Parts: sequence; C-alpha cells; structure tokens
Amino acid sequence: MAGLGSFDELRRDMTDNILTVLILLGLLLGVPVALLVFRDRFQRLSKKKIEDDSRRFTERLRHFDFAAVERHFGRPLPSCVQALNANHEELLRGDFETAATRDATPASRWYMAFYQPADGPSVKDAAPGMEKYFAFADDGCGNGYWIDPTEEDPAVLFHDHETGEVSLVCRHFTKFMRWPRWEATDADH
Repeated sequence: MAGLGSFDELRRDMTDNILTVLILLGLLLGVPVALLVFRDRFQRLSKKKIEDDSRRFTERLRHFDFAAVERHFGRPLPSCVQALNANHEELLRGDFETAATRDATPASRWYMAFYQPADGPSVKDAAPGMEKYFAFADDGCGNGYWIDPTEEDPAVLFHDHETGEVSLVCRHFTKFMRWPRWEATDADH
C-alpha cells in the first residue's frame, strides 16, 4: 500500500506542475495580449473625434490665413498659389493622381492625398530643412509638395520625409496646376 500512496502523490505533484506551467504560460502570453488590447482600445480615435478633426481641417482649407503666411515668410505667397486657395472646388479635391500627360505610366504619376491649408499652423509645422518653403499638398504619408514662396511662378518640389530627398516635379506651379488629374485607385499607389 505504501507504493500506491506514492503513486497518488506523484500524480498530484505532476498535476500541480502541469497546472503551474499552464498558469505561467497563460500569464506570459495573456498579460502582453491583454495590455495590447487595452492600449488599442484607449488609443483608438472615436468616430466623432475623427469627424471633428476632418471638419476643422476643411475649415482651415476654406478660411486660409494669407496674413499669417506672409508674416512667416516676410512676403505674400505668389499669386498663382493664392489662386489655388481661392478655388475651393480644387482645394477640397483629394485622393488623385496627376502627371504631365494623360498617357503617363503609373510610375511617372504623382499622388496627392490632400491640399494643405495656407495658414500659420501649416507654415510652423515645416519639415526640418524645408522651413523656407511652403507645403501646399501632401501624399498622405507625410511627404509634401512644396514651392519657394519667393518666386512668382515657383517650381513644384516633392520632399520625401524619410530620406530628406527633394525631387523636382514641375518647373512651374501654373503648369503643374494644368496637368491632367484623375481619381487614384488603390492599385495605383
């Protein structure tokens, strides 16, 4: 009988050990997952906040503040850029591609997610190294379309925020604004 009691004790010890291992695994896996879920739940923007932010952004587009921009640069924006800000239909357009010609390949098109407001907050939030330029549009990934506000018909530049690289898009803003535009599709970019 002494041997039988030992077997029961061994079985209980194994059961206890297995239970301990399962609890530890549960803690090691469950706690991080629970923390991620908890964090995501509190970091998600509410639908109302997203709508409010979108409404405020649209209001900034519609109610440009050329005086704040002029104070920042010490001169007014070129008249061609001011004309864009007066064209609400174009200014509110987003999620489109543009290129010098209609038959441009997808690789030679430029994607624009939205235009940037012409106001104080926009010029104060310039990317490092781009402070002397004005960002008039964005690709939605933090890369901007910029002009030199000291030129009357400035070149359009594209600034990649990750590499800091600046590319020439078009030699003249007025020409760029006449380029054909078409709705972008997810497959295009």
